[in-house]
Amino acid sequence: MAVTELYEIQIHRDLWRFTSAQRDTRYQGELYQNVPISRDSAIEQSSDPLKCETSFSVRSGNKLAELALNPPLNVAPKVTIKRTENGQNYLTVFSGRLVAGKWDDGWVTVELEPVHTELQVTGLNETIPPLCRYSLGSRKCGRVLYPTQVNVMTVVGDVVTIDRALPSNYRFGRLEEGYNHYFIESQLSGTQFRLLHIPGFKPGAKVSLVEGCDRTIYTCVERFQNGPNFGGALNLPTKNPYVGDPIDR
Repeated sequence: MAVTELYEIQIHRDLWRFTSAQRDTRYQGELYQNVPISRDSAIEQSSDPLKCETSFSVRSGNKLAELALNPPLNVAPKVTIKRTENGQNYLTVFSGRLVAGKWDDGWVTVELEPVHTELQVTGLNETIPPLCRYSLGSRKCGRVLYPTQVNVMTVVGDVVTIDRALPSNYRFGRLEEGYNHYFIESQLSGTQFRLLHIPGFKPGAKVSLVEGCDRTIYTCVERFQNGPNFGGALNLPTKNPYVGDPIDR
């Protein structure tokens, strides 16, 4: 008995059924419409047919050819091919997506991509600089930040003096006064801080200080003991190891 195939094309909830048999075929209560189809031998020649790319040709002027030539925008129709040699038992020999339809002198060549490629993740490129690329306190940084409550003793221009000494952890951090946040440009001492902008509060104000980081490995290790989470590259090459060209850093 001749080999026949069933073709199922699905777009969202819509499903179309076709067959390469000489007449319409009913299988499991569903009707498959006869269309002239010629398929390549990629499936037969593959040791793993569910992972091979294949194609088939269908005569123009029917719904299957129309779906191949004019699929919905940004949608790859799902394709399932079932095959029988005895007219009774059908086996799935291909499951994947329709990726392209090409006009070819009265026929349409339909290119298919196997389902296994849908599970592959495209490689992502990430630029890794010498300095850490994670924000202090972020999930990837892993450092937990706790604001420190202090009282302001004096305000002279952009320099603020507080009522108690703190570790040298606050450069590039922030000072919070209510809803106002001020960037700490430098820590002059345990009690003095230079802000990026002149603050609007006065002596006696209650403020909170949040630690900062200059994103260097030294600060990560010595100040925060967080070296395993450092998000920079310590030993970037200066030349391409294959051709010797300098690397733009």
